[in-house]
Amino acid sequence: MKLTRELSGLRDRLGKALRLDGIEQVFARKGLAHAEDAPQWAIVYRTANGFCCVYRGQAVELPEMLDVQIWAEEMDVQTWFIGL
Repeated sequence: MKLTRELSGLRDRLGKALRLDGIEQVFARKGLAHAEDAPQWAIVYRTANGFCCVYRGQAVELPEMLDVQIWAEEMDVQTWFIGL
């Protein structure tokens, strides 16, 4: 029990000496920045000749479903299928 208290005290003293609170805040802010880098969404719908994706306001035509899946993986995009 005494060892646990001593280790806890040592951890607190080292944290204050090394200013670990400031480092934790920097990592917390970076974690929020990574949330913005989450994958974007693309709307995919079936056409007469294959599939069409609306991504960042532009149409991307793809002939087969496999092409849609490969494209989505390469672009790091989550797909939303409409009317399949």
